[in-house]
This record gives sequence, C-alpha cells and structure tokens, in this order.
Amino acid sequence: MIANALKVPLDANAQTGFADNEDIPNWAKGAVKAIHKLGIVSGRGGNKFVPNDTATRAEAVVMLLRMLEVREQEHQGQT
Repeated sequence: MIANALKVPLDANAQTGFADNEDIPNWAKGAVKAIHKLGIVSGRGGNKFVPNDTATRAEAVVMLLRMLEVREQEHQGQT
C-alpha cells in the first residue's frame, strides 16, 4: 500500500535482499524492494521481512512517518 501511495516504479522480478526473500509472495517483492530501498522498512532481526507476521503499532507508525518524509523530500525536490 505504501509503494502504491508513493507511486514508485516496481520491478516485477525483484529480489528484496531480505534473508527470508523466498517467503515474500512474488507479487509483493517489487513493492517490498522499493520501500526497502527508500528506507521505509528495514526488516527485523536477522535481516528478515517476516511477511506472514503482523506489523506492530510502532512499526506501522514508523513506516507511515518515513513515508511522509519521503513524500516531503520529493515535494521539496519538485519546487
């Protein structure tokens, strides 16, 4: 959802760089790679994304704040 909101280009054949890359569904890998590259997600211990786990409230807040920072940087770059 974050990658869609930011309208970032997605690589359909992406490898995410996370240790549990094989657990991430193929349809989601491009988005995961994109938001990881932007610094919005950094994963959990052991460089794992844990796609089948639920994000905590704190993790969700951090992702949203980082998304807003990226949007602000993009906006400043356009003016």
